[in-house]
Formats: sequence, C-alpha cells, structure tokens
Amino acid sequence: MAQDHSGTAGQEPVGYDYQQGWYPTQEQQPYGYQEQPQQQWQSEMPQQREPEQYYQQPEAGYEQQLYAPPSYEQPQAYEPPPSYQPSSFEQPSYEPLGEPAQPTPEPVPEVEAVPVVAVAAPRVRKTSPADRVKDLAASVISGEHAPSGRALLIRAGAGVAALGVLITAGVMVTSDRSDGGTAGGPAEIPKTFTVAHARAWAAQPAAAPAAGADDTLTGSWLLGDAVVRADSTGVHAYALADGKPTWTLAPPAEGAVPCGLSPTVSPAGLGAALFRVSADPKSACTLVSAVDTKTGKAAWTKPLSDAKDTYGAHVAVLDDKVVAVGDDKAVAWAAADGKDLWTYAGQGKFCTLSGGASGKTVVLHSTCADSVPADQAVALNAEDGKVHWWRGLNNQPKTVTVLSAEPAVVLTTGEQPTDDRIFAWGATGDPAAEIPVTAEGGRLGVTRGSFDATPTVFFQDQTLLTTLTTADGGHSSAVAYDLTTGKPRWKTQVAEKGKTVPVGVETGALLLAGDERLDQPAHLTRYAVTDGRATAGGGYPQGTGSLLTAGRVLTGGGKVVVLPEHSANFGVAGAFQAKG
Repeated sequence: MAQDHSGTAGQEPVGYDYQQGWYPTQEQQPYGYQEQPQQQWQSEMPQQREPEQYYQQPEAGYEQQLYAPPSYEQPQAYEPPPSYQPSSFEQPSYEPLGEPAQPTPEPVPEVEAVPVVAVAAPRVRKTSPADRVKDLAASVISGEHAPSGRALLIRAGAGVAALGVLITAGVMVTSDRSDGGTAGGPAEIPKTFTVAHARAWAAQPAAAPAAGADDTLTGSWLLGDAVVRADSTGVHAYALADGKPTWTLAPPAEGAVPCGLSPTVSPAGLGAALFRVSADPKSACTLVSAVDTKTGKAAWTKPLSDAKDTYGAHVAVLDDKVVAVGDDKAVAWAAADGKDLWTYAGQGKFCTLSGGASGKTVVLHSTCADSVPADQAVALNAEDGKVHWWRGLNNQPKTVTVLSAEPAVVLTTGEQPTDDRIFAWGATGDPAAEIPVTAEGGRLGVTRGSFDATPTVFFQDQTLLTTLTTADGGHSSAVAYDLTTGKPRWKTQVAEKGKTVPVGVETGALLLAGDERLDQPAHLTRYAVTDGRATAGGGYPQGTGSLLTAGRVLTGGGKVVVLPEHSANFGVAGAFQAKG
C-alpha cells in the first residue's frame, strides 16, 4: 500500500512530511508489476520434535499425541526477481505443497482378450463422429475373429465399471489436497488491488500530544464511515471519506489514558476500551468502558482490577457480552447495560492470568502458587465462564503469550531461541500442533498475536499465517501452517526487496506490505491462504516510504487505511484509494 505529498485541496500535508529523510529523491519511472515466480517446496522445514511430555492431561486415560520429525529437502536456488517494468499482471502457475497421490483404481473383472485385427488404413474422409463409431463397431462385430454376443456383454459391463473408477479417481484428484485446504483456486482478487493507488487524505491530530507523551498505537477500529485510533491522547474517530475528526471518547476518569481496544466491535456498533488511571505507561490498566461507536460516548464503565503492578490486559466484545482479562481475573459483563455475568480467578491460589477472547472461547495463560505444572493453558466457555479444558505446559517456559482464542494458540519462549514453541489445541483441548519458532531457513514472525494492536501473525480457520525471516537478512518467505497437524501448508519466497511485513488477512489471502525503494514502489502483495499463490498489488505514490510497514493496515469502504504504530513519525492516520 505508497504516497504523494500534495494532500487534498486546502489541506496541508501532515504526518508523511515528518518521515525520515532517506526516501527516494530522484523521479521514478512509471510503476508496474510482474508476478514473481513462487519457489516450490516438496517438503518443508523441520517440524515437531519427539515429544518431551509438553502436555499434562488432567483427565484419566489421555495419551500424549506423538510427532515424528519429517525429512527436509533443500529448496531450489533463489533467482533474483526482475526489476519492476510496466506490464500487465500475468499469474504464473503454482503448485500447492505436496501433490496428492493418484488414487489406485479398483480391479476390473477379467475378460477374454480381444485379438488385434490388422486393418489397412483408410483414406481420410469427412464423416461425423457418430458415423465413424458406427463403422468401427460394425467392423469389430463382423470381423474374422469377432467375439460372441455374450463376450461383448461382459466386455461392455467391464468397460462401464472401469469408466466409473476413472470418474471417481478424477473427483478424488480434484477434491483431495495434501495441505488440507479447500479445493479450487484462490479467493477472487479485488479489482482495485492491482491498480496504482493515490493518497486520499492524511488526518490531522484530533488532540495535541503532551510533551514527551507516548505516541504508541494501542488499538484501532475500522467502522462503516470512520476509522478509530487509540493512543495516549485518547480514543479518536476520523471520517473515512476525508480523514476529518468526528468524535473523541471522554476518559472515564480525570487523567485516564487508553491502553487498549477490543479487536472488533459488535454488529450493533459496540466496542470496548481499556484505560489506565495515569499517563505512566507502566501503570496498570484497571478500567473498562463500553463504547457506542456511532456517537463516541461511553455506554458504561467498570473496574477490572485493583492491581498496582504492570500487566497486559485485553478486552473483547462477543456479541452480547464484553469480556476482559486482567492480572488476577477474567470478567464478563452484559454488553447492553454492564451487568456482571461471571468472574474467573483461576484454579488455585494467588493466580496470575493473561489472555483474550473471541467467538465462544476465552483462552488464558494461568500461573498459580499451587498449580502443577506452574504454567497452564486454560479455555473457558465465554457463555458462563466455566472451565472447558486445561493443559499443562511442561516445557518450563520463560514467557507465555496467548496468540489466539479461536483457534486456541499460545507462544512459549525458553532459555534459547531454539526452545521457543507454538502450541495449538483443538476445540476439546486435544493437542493438535507443536511448531518450532526457529527452523532451518529462519524464524517465524509470531511475537504479536490477535490481541495486539499491530499483529504479525494471523489465523484463518485452522491455518496460521505469517512470515519466515532469515537470520542473514535475505529474502523472507510467506508461510502457512496447518494447526491440526503442525505441518506447513505452503511456503512462498518473497520477491520484493527490503522490508516486508504481514499486515492482515482479507478475502482469503495474507497481505504483506513492502517498503518503497529506488526501483520499487511501496505496495501490498496477496498470498492465497489455500496455496500461497502470490499477486503483487498496484504501486503507492512516491514518498510513501516505509509507511505501509510502520503500523496497522485496514481495508474497507474503497480505502486502504494506515494507522502508524508511532504517530510522531508518520502522523495519526492516512488513507489511499485506487486511481481511476
């Protein structure tokens, strides 16, 4: 998703003019793209190691699922992509990781061998296919070694059976996929994606930040007619049409500043915001406000925790309820009026909690003074707050981060980078995947999950999507993992130069943003969730620089909206739209 400094009529350029001075200064040639070929992989990076009792099952009769490390085959040597030249987009052919084996046809009944009769080649004449078939049938029946009528019937039946087997095999080939994805091609690419984009607007700050104030993005929403940004200055909405400020949420207490937003808003337009009572970024997030995003007013406010120490709180809106996770408890309130619904404080004494909620599930990392093992993953039913399942984390992690609630995924770190692991569980808590974060070829970008203001790993159904970055700074790859097996679905090497960052998932594709360079405009690239097929997007205006990789990218209403992680560098928000 790049940019021009002209701005809209009567509006001074802001935000983008304060970027670092390394941006290209020479005039660039017209931008255009050519699809980059995908590196095909027949097998993936090393997978799960032999189990080391990573899970402890509290229920009788449970057996640890075993994982065998698969073989790894080195990829083909990478060939640098051609420079960007104006051209039409031509999609290269791609193959998903691992072709399904051809089905073995069932045996057909043995029939009497038909002798081959030598016939002189006739001269070519124009006849209909029906006439030719009729002539051929007559020659077979009337030939010197013609079979009996009974033999013909047997052979005809066998032929029908064989045809049925072939048809069945054809269906199996087209519907069975080794990567577990959906049969068929990738999701339809939006028509405007490959079109060059122009800057639509750059928002003016709704409130001037205090001297030395933290300018970090703490949350964002894309609404039907506005985009919302939360940082230390407050929760502010900007019109999607022109970027002008529309409303600002009043803080629930004097001096309170936002420290988080719910990842989504409800269909009724209700969101939720977390506040700390002071501007100190090390102070705890102790207040939760339900926000009517149509008016920008708080519907109600509730205390979350009285803890004084810093902790990572998260809040979510789930249809008819608001669920927040604090340092020592998870709490649910009725979305309509803030009525208390349930509270969960852990399964032991003096518990510390972290995590988040989505769909019908709350997933927590729980550590209690008397819990064995000390670190546990706990899933609650969002409806009543009761424990659905729990699993012990026996790898003695240094840190545990909940990346997603549906699917249930956590990241653990250890003493060494090679100890870092991703664990995923099925709907009933069965261990479904264990994925090393560090693998041959690089490291997975999974440090920021679904509840972070700027996530780097995304989930669609049972697929994890992110990037694999090489230690030597070479070309990274877009990757997808099957969370039911822990095996990679596909891996596609990124053709772009410079920095690339995963910024979202939309219409069945992972979006990666690329920086502007002298020979390359800033732009987005789509990687189909099903097979990793890459499609480069249209270029963004000269001067966009690293804006697209600097924060959150949201798409909707015909706009591509960028909310930089730090407003001092790029402004509070900017939008682009396709030309023409």
